[in-house]
Amino acid sequence: MHKVWLALVAFLWIAPATASQAQAIPTEIGFRYSAEVSNAPAGTCGCFTLQGAAADLNWNLIHSKSSRNTGLRLGLAADFGGENTGNVNGSGYGLTLTTFTAGPRFKLPGDKVRSFAQALFGLAHGSGSEFPRNGALVSSANSFALDLGAGADVPLNKRISARILQLDYLRTTLPNNTTNWQNNLRIGAGLTLRFSR
Repeated sequence: MHKVWLALVAFLWIAPATASQAQAIPTEIGFRYSAEVSNAPAGTCGCFTLQGAAADLNWNLIHSKSSRNTGLRLGLAADFGGENTGNVNGSGYGLTLTTFTAGPRFKLPGDKVRSFAQALFGLAHGSGSEFPRNGALVSSANSFALDLGAGADVPLNKRISARILQLDYLRTTLPNNTTNWQNNLRIGAGLTLRFSR
């Protein structure tokens, strides 16, 4: 298991460095409001919601055509998110979930709507809650994070786009005394700043 974590951390540090050699700054930086629906912890029923903010960076790596908005583009994306709830389904404790993920992003051609799909992998950190560890409860824990998502940007001008929707399936593996995994649905909207074509 330690080898998997080591490989994942190495990827998360080396991939952005490789992309930055091809282009010093990201082609896009996005900022968005983020709402998340997560499955309830063990012993409770239903789901609960978290709210927060997220940011993402994108580096274009491969263009299928050289013209501005035509052709499929492959890029590298890094996503940082933080959401919080003060009380999980009346349990008396809250949860702050922070994620850092990176991986490939595929952008589809378009002038009026620029859409993308991505598969990101990384780390999740849960805090301000109760997590079982070695027969005791601790207030924070780390886990693997898988983020599969898609989004759409509508250009407002040459450099700014409105992220009208971003939808992500986020899976985390924080300890919870049952399956030790969580299914989360994140919905976001915000602005994207473009630095190059």
